[in-house]
Amino acid sequence: MWFLLFGIGAAFLHRARLPAVTWRYVLVPPPPEAKYAIYFLVAALLRLAIRDARVAQLERRAKRDVARAASRSRQPAAVGPGLMDVGVGVGKGVAEVVLGGDLLGVAVGGMALLLRLAMSRRADPAVLVRRAAERKKAAVRERRRAALCIVGVGLVCVLAAWVPLVAPRAAWLAAAVRARLPWN
Repeated sequence: MWFLLFGIGAAFLHRARLPAVTWRYVLVPPPPEAKYAIYFLVAALLRLAIRDARVAQLERRAKRDVARAASRSRQPAAVGPGLMDVGVGVGKGVAEVVLGGDLLGVAVGGMALLLRLAMSRRADPAVLVRRAAERKKAAVRERRRAALCIVGVGLVCVLAAWVPLVAPRAAWLAAAVRARLPWN
């Protein structure tokens, strides 16, 4: 996605015009290739910043998963807090129905307890370690994608900068080849 965005920007950069006021104080105007070079540098820095943010997030999550797996593998298996809440909630609900007759309140409370039980599920340490390994692989893929994006945008910038220089020569060469074809 980033390559497409930056590549389209580089392809249409020749249409971008700077106001004449910007060139008033410059003794020698820069060559047309300069704006492609500046665009490439800005796009590369922006892509590297995006890559660093994503990789940092993935590495933080992987480190957190490894730490959770290590702490959970040391803890003995016990009744989870969600299961204890459900047991206490069921007892409280039965008491409310018997004493007060509030069926809607008990139903809402029971649903809340079931949701709390579902949210308090403990992940298996092996699953956490596997998830951490997947996040490390995703960080490597993100680094590779960023490098390929930067190289691709650089190639698009080079092609866009060289087309005005090469196009007249290419037209001359094409005309010369057409003139020598036997069926002309």
